[in-house]
Formats: sequence, structure tokens, C-alpha cells
Amino acid sequence: MEPMLCFVKESYFVRHSYYIKMLDTGNTRKQSRRSHLCVMVRQNENNFYIPLRNNQGAEIRKFGRIGHAVPSDKRGNAGLDYRYALIINDSSYIEPQIEKKIPRSQYQKIKMDYEIIQAEFAVYLNGFIKAAKKKRNEKEPLYKESSLINYLSELGL
Repeated sequence: MEPMLCFVKESYFVRHSYYIKMLDTGNTRKQSRRSHLCVMVRQNENNFYIPLRNNQGAEIRKFGRIGHAVPSDKRGNAGLDYRYALIINDSSYIEPQIEKKIPRSQYQKIKMDYEIIQAEFAVYLNGFIKAAKKKRNEKEPLYKESSLINYLSELGL
């Protein structure tokens, strides 16, 4: 499967302005111009969108993997950040990127690593679900900043 890069429309962020632990909270314009990768990880038939950040830093921290490095020449610390994944099952909020808005080298890395990204995100997601079931997601460093807290019902919790 080919990875799909997209934007999440501003209307999604306006409609869900009460969500917590989101990137760029309160700046719906910036939120809607951030590239997201649609990652097909089946969990209760949900569609996951992982944001691409310009300055993510280390993909593996002392408490675990937070994302996947996708550096470019100008943005050496760029990467996909699993902590800020969105679940959007209404495709009317999604605007596919017809013209790639990221450097070719980054897109090629995402394309080449797509199966690895899917597997890493599945591990992160399953860990979040396990922690949330035990009511530990707010205490565990890997999950305490996760935007997945907004989607407990979608995750069957």
C-alpha cells in the first residue's frame, strides 16, 4: 500500500476545539497546514493520521519510541510523531496532498519505511490501549502527552 499524505481540514480542528493534548492548540490554521500520514492500522475500523513535525528530535527517548525519524536536508530533526496521532473516520475532513508539500527525500523515506512505520505505530497504539485500560496512560511518560486520550470511545475503551 502506498502511504497517503494529507492535510486535515481546519473545520475538523474547529469542531473538536475541546480536544486536549493536540499540536498547535488554538491555531486551527497551522493545524490544518501540517502534513499528516494516513497509517492503516486496523483498530475498531479506525483511520489514524500521524503528523509530520519539523523538529521532533530523537525518535526513541529513554521511556520508549515516540515516532519515526524522517529527516530532510533542511530539517534534520523532522519526523512522524506517534504521540499526536489523530483518529478521523469521516473522510470529509481529509484533504489529500495531490502535489507533495514535503521534500522528495522525506517522501521517499516514508514510502520506503511505510511497513516499519505501521508496525511501530501498532506497538505504540497497543501500548496506549493497555495503559489506558489500567488507567495508567496519564502516568506513563510514553503516553501522558498522547492525543489518543481524545479517542477512548473509538478505541473501544
